[in-house]
Amino acid sequence: MEWIRSQKEIEAELQLITQSHSNTLVSYDKSITYCQTILEEYRVAVISRGFPDEASEIQFFKNHKPFLLGHLLRCRHQLFYELEFVNISGDLQNDIIKAKMLEVNTFLSNHKDIILYLELENQRLDTQYFLRKNRQLYASPSAIGVSFDPEFSTSHDGLLAHILGYKGYFEFLHNKLRTPNTLVSELKTPIAKIKWTEAKIALTELGFALFYSGAIDHGNTSLKSVMEFLERVTGMDLGDYHHTSIRIRNRANPTKFMDKLRRTLQNWTIELDE
Repeated sequence: MEWIRSQKEIEAELQLITQSHSNTLVSYDKSITYCQTILEEYRVAVISRGFPDEASEIQFFKNHKPFLLGHLLRCRHQLFYELEFVNISGDLQNDIIKAKMLEVNTFLSNHKDIILYLELENQRLDTQYFLRKNRQLYASPSAIGVSFDPEFSTSHDGLLAHILGYKGYFEFLHNKLRTPNTLVSELKTPIAKIKWTEAKIALTELGFALFYSGAIDHGNTSLKSVMEFLERVTGMDLGDYHHTSIRIRNRANPTKFMDKLRRTLQNWTIELDE
């Protein structure tokens, strides 16, 4: 299906849009339009060409469409936030952000079963969740605000897109919280940069691992602080690491670099014992 664009291509284009517009509102609007354009291309292709087999249809509605629609929804959430709360500051802004984060977390908690299904890379219900012929077996996605085109929807692709969109939006809200930038502010003197020779995605994976492990400042620092610290130490530009995190989660092995670190450390200890 040559009409499907790779996730790498989509992420690169969205990052280019972000970098090309200093006005955040314009950037979000352009990103939404870009996603909408590709979604319409997908819709036309699906209706006119169809799929060669059920495995291809499942792959499209489980990965490609939710990935793109999830980006669109994330940008829409963030655009609405900037429009509504850009002039609010201080403690009031933090209260609003925390309330929004609670709303998002409630949504994700209400759909923890499907999130667990995806995180475990389960495929047992794929034919029911991601084939159009079986969409009537489950709740219509229109209940969560997704336009339901029967020729371009399954029972769960819209829900999955909302989950991805809300996860990205949650990270956005978390970074909006007014928290001390401890990692950067505590660096009183310039430090020598080290040359990072692994892939940029590996450094991003390390950053997320450090943040979610709570290993830094007892987990009280922000994800943005961790990423800025790694950028300063290595001289790397991690770009839109939220987009990169989606690539990490969608890999066959999301912990590829962490596994490499574990293996090399184990080999080192074995060599010392020999």
